[in-house]
Amino acid sequence: MGSGAERGGSAGRGTKGLFSNIWLWRAVAGVLTAAVILISCIQFVKPSVAKAFPVCPPLELCPPGWLYFQRKCYFLSESEAAWNSSQSQCSSHNASLLVIENHQELRFMMKITKQDPWIGLHKRNEEFFWVNGKALDNDLFEVKGSGSCAYLESRGVSASGCSLTRKWVCSLNINSAR
Repeated sequence: MGSGAERGGSAGRGTKGLFSNIWLWRAVAGVLTAAVILISCIQFVKPSVAKAFPVCPPLELCPPGWLYFQRKCYFLSESEAAWNSSQSQCSSHNASLLVIENHQELRFMMKITKQDPWIGLHKRNEEFFWVNGKALDNDLFEVKGSGSCAYLESRGVSASGCSLTRKWVCSLNINSAR
């Protein structure tokens, strides 16, 4: 009887040995699986992630002292001038007074501008036109005030006399900034 129990015990011990701790092997297998998945992700996902997320533009994309936002460069003046002089100042940098193209740009500019600067919108024959010749899209905003030259304020866009002096905002499309 004693020898049979010993045989059973030794047989049990024989199977324990190196492979007896199943949890250890599961942990090793889990770590190896995770490593393979991680390497696969780095190898195969990385190129597609690079395509999905645009690379930041180089810092020298805009002239020194200009801000970058959505493929445009912006200059906020420190001095004041009448509307025509402001447009001339922008032109001297191959830019123009600000032309607002969409609601996102309008919101951005309203956040960063102070002291109601001139923008590139003026009245011709009782209609507002941008300095690039395009008519104002009335869905973008409504111009308040009765003047002929537009400026940006915290609540939107207003117009006043063009001979008044204000700060101004120049804009430069990125394609022409280079």
